[in-house]
Amino acid sequence: MWLAFALLAPLFFAAVHTIDAYCVEELLNKPWMGAITSSIATIVVIFVPLPYLLPFIEFDIPSTHILFLGLTAGLLIQLSQILYFQSLSYSEAGIVAAYWNMIPAILPALSFVLFGHVLATQQYIGIALLIFASTYMLILDSTLRSRIHTFLLMLAACLFQAFAYLAQDVVFEQINFVSGFLLLSIGLIAGGLLPLALQHVRREISSNRKKILLAGKLFVLVEFINVIALICAQRAISLGDPSLVAAIETTIPAFTFINTLLLLAYTKTLGDPRTKHKIHWKFGCIALMAIGVFLVSQTTSALPSV
Repeated sequence: MWLAFALLAPLFFAAVHTIDAYCVEELLNKPWMGAITSSIATIVVIFVPLPYLLPFIEFDIPSTHILFLGLTAGLLIQLSQILYFQSLSYSEAGIVAAYWNMIPAILPALSFVLFGHVLATQQYIGIALLIFASTYMLILDSTLRSRIHTFLLMLAACLFQAFAYLAQDVVFEQINFVSGFLLLSIGLIAGGLLPLALQHVRREISSNRKKILLAGKLFVLVEFINVIALICAQRAISLGDPSLVAAIETTIPAFTFINTLLLLAYTKTLGDPRTKHKIHWKFGCIALMAIGVFLVSQTTSALPSV
């Protein structure tokens, strides 16, 4: 059963990346608007149904320390999302998705620097594979003028996510999953909506209002798919081996490439033609990433989903 959930998660996450790329290219005047629309969609998907679910949910009251960590983690995740949306404006969705696989290499390194956790030999090998595969993916990016920008943006995004995961680890040790998830969501939403306090941001949103309103259902749909993907990923980890689940989740970029190729084949107008560029080498990099993540997560209790 865990394998079914582990395989479903990348399919759903790949759909999210594909739709996000479409939104950035076709619907949003500025890539960072994706953070605002996703925050509003999160309110609709998670918090609108919440009053009806309250009788079935057990909440833990967090301490001030945990409250701060949870909200901070949500803010960091939202910052990483802003960089992610900006990256989608430069490079194809599959390559951007592949860069998220740098997180499993960053996490053990951060744990070593911050907490003195000693890495096993296989973790060093896994990190080396992830660094090599990510660097080679940079070379494969056909967007020559902006590929360095994409890589650096996603490296920063991965760093934000890694710090957020370390904070999440502490949060989920102190309060139950539902309480922690809602706390993170509040931080994420706040991070996405805070820019609306700036006049020039409101002006940009207003100029893009017509397209945003027309695509409102699409924004809600992609957030709903994202929540389903997160549930599948967490369920797979709870039922199976986290190392294997993490390795399977590195296939998200592969499914994203496949989605894009299918769109190109069947619609002729949707999809990104850049995906075809050296596609076999891209799949090879993803395979290396899968091996690298498996090795890195062998001695890790659980690896966060991306």
